[in-house]
Formats: sequence, structure tokens, C-alpha cells
Amino acid sequence: MSPVQSKTSKIAIIGCGEFGLSTAYYLLLAGYKSVTLFDRSTPPVPDGSSVDISRIVRADYDDVVYARMVVEALEGWHGEYSEYYSECGLLCMTPDGNPKYLADALATVSALGLPVMQFASGEDAAKNLHLHNGALQGLSGYLSREAGWAYASKAVGYLFNKCLELGAVFVPKAVSEIVYSTDGPTTVTGLKLEDRTVFPADLVIAATGAWTDSLVPLSSRTLATGQPVAFVQLTDAEYEATKHLPVYINFVSGFYAFPPHPESKIVKAARHSYGYTNYLPAISEQGRMSSQPPSVCYSQGEVPEARTHLPKDADDCIRKGLEEYLGANIASRHFSKARICWYNDTPSHDFLFDYMPGVSNLFIATGGSGHAFKFLPVLGKYVVGCLEKTLDECLLAKFGWRDEVIKTEDESRGGTPIMSLQDAELA
Repeated sequence: MSPVQSKTSKIAIIGCGEFGLSTAYYLLLAGYKSVTLFDRSTPPVPDGSSVDISRIVRADYDDVVYARMVVEALEGWHGEYSEYYSECGLLCMTPDGNPKYLADALATVSALGLPVMQFASGEDAAKNLHLHNGALQGLSGYLSREAGWAYASKAVGYLFNKCLELGAVFVPKAVSEIVYSTDGPTTVTGLKLEDRTVFPADLVIAATGAWTDSLVPLSSRTLATGQPVAFVQLTDAEYEATKHLPVYINFVSGFYAFPPHPESKIVKAARHSYGYTNYLPAISEQGRMSSQPPSVCYSQGEVPEARTHLPKDADDCIRKGLEEYLGANIASRHFSKARICWYNDTPSHDFLFDYMPGVSNLFIATGGSGHAFKFLPVLGKYVVGCLEKTLDECLLAKFGWRDEVIKTEDESRGGTPIMSLQDAELA
């Protein structure tokens, strides 16, 4: 049974990314009267994983549960969020002879009746898309037509304003600590903020992404990993020549790229990989080490790290991917900007929507594992369904806390093995 006994329960949500905002939205739609949002800066928070110019929207999964959730989310992207969605298609490729994830994803979208176009070779795909000579050599795959990209930061800003319109209160302060009852950590009583004030709450929802482990000891159930992202400025002529392209992903190298953004004519490219770790002493348990993103204290005037370069392994991968898709000229130029985007991975790559064991009123909504943003229009529906225990039992189990931590391979990722960010920078 949910500890939320009435619609007037005082609910505090830590984090205003896609998890926190979508959860707040669905709580408010369900009639909850007191929802307060906390984050270090007004959304979209600059160093959050849900900001930036673009995020992939695709149903191309080897897991039919998530594929069906995307089909549901697409109704929102075509409807209420249509201003922030571009359905340009998704070109999925792998080197010849390495088709496992691609084959499974193709089977999933085909079974769901989504339109696809298969290519026996990279040459066929390049001709169809009017790419440069030599593009996509040694590859094969398919074009998923009902897919594209979302303008992430604007979609987050829109949803934030919708939450405020529905009655949510926003507090632009960092949460330094979750406060428990004095008789033991079985009940949360509120949140301690960066200015040392305490906000009382009947229910706390930690939707804190890669920062979750600094507030809640998840004991290896999540791992914050940094993923490389680069931005390349195109000329007007290059933009005109490439603006028609679909999003592109190579499921073996992990490289993916978006068509140039219509506002800036910038190509965003990245690697969906095993990532980098950044181990620091955890705040919540003295002596325990935890991988966490760099801390940015906006109230003290700090800003996210400004980058124009990436570790060599990431730079090599992204430049090779840009060359195979957009050509050597674009691949060889300086990045106008780069960043490390932080995932919060779970061992199974499933979302984690459940109460903290032994704590009656602390709910965890995290585990994006690099694939959450596409669900923005419906994500909170599933969080609230887990919070109220109204989802089907199979989904409650899929998104629930697991006593046994079993790691499964994510076949959609590629690139070098996981390593520390510090080691990668020195290589």
C-alpha cells in the first residue's frame, strides 16, 4: 500500500529533469494538492542529463516493454509536445556480421507494425539518403521511419511551466540531505536544504539521476557514468545538404549523430557507451566511494565545466562516426563545444521506480540508463503507477527494487570498456 494516505499529503520531489517533472505532472493530474519541486537551478538545469538540444526518440529496442512505452509516448510527441519533436527517422546500422541488437530491434518494431526500410549494404543506404561517396562502408541495417529527435531543453522547460500552472511549487535550492526520524531511518521527515533550512514532507521522491547515490545509498543498484558528447558547427551550405538526414546510430561502435539543428546549424554527435566513472567519497555513508558527476553549486555562482575536447578514445570514436556518416571534412574540424553527459545506469538497464527498502515514505525514481528522455510524455504515469502500486505486477517487478543485483549486457552500447574519467583524460 502507498504511504500517501490522502491527496493533501505533502510531497517533495528532488530533481527537475524528465523523471521529476513528469512525475510531478502526473501527480498533479491525479489530484495531489501539495507537490513541491527542488533543484539547484530553474529547469532546464544546465548540467542535467535532460538538457541540450536533442535526444533520440525511438521504439527500436530489443525489449518489447520499452518499445510499447515509446509507441505510447509517441502519441504525446505527435500531440502536446509536437512543437519539440522532429520525426526525421532513425538510421540503425552495424558492421556486416554484427547484427544482434539491430536484428532484435528490427524484429520488435516490425512486430509493432512500425514502418521500416531495410538496406542490404551501407552503399544502398547512402544512395537512398544522398550521402557522400564512401559513406557507411561495410555496414548494413534499416531506417526506422516513426522515430526522430526531441528538442530536450525546450520540452523540459515546457513541462516545468505546465507543472507550475497545475499548482506545483518550485524551490531553487540544492538539497543537501534527506532528514529521517529521530527513532531510526525508517521514516523520512523532510529535506535539509543548502541554506540549512528544513522542508517538512510526508513523502519524498528522489528523482536525482546520476546524483542519486550522493543522497541515497543504493548499494551498487545504480552507477553514474559519464558519456561523451560533441558539437560541430556547419556552414549554411553544409546545413542545406544534410538537414534532410535521419538520426544515425551504429549499434556496435555506439556512435550516434543528429541532423543539424535548425536553429544553430550544429551537428550533435555522441557515443552511447559503457562510459566513464568519477569516484568520490559518498556524502551519505562515510568511507564509501561512489561514482558521481562533478558538483556545480549555482547559488555560489559556479557554472558547468566548459569543454571543447574529449578523452582520446571518445574523440577517435566520434570523429570516425562523423566521417562514416557526414564525411572527412566535417569529422576533422574542431568541436565548437563538448560535454560529458551523466547517465545513471542500473545493472539490468531498467528504470528503478520503488520505495527504499526499510523506509516507508522515500520513493526512488531513477535509473535512466541513457534511454529515458524519449518517454517524457508518459514517464511520470509509470512512476506514479509504481508509487501507488496500480501498475501490472510484471511492470512493478521490472521497475522494482531488486535484492539480488544481476548485471546484464546492454547490446545497444559500444566503444571502449568502462574506465575512470581521470584515466581516460590521461590516455
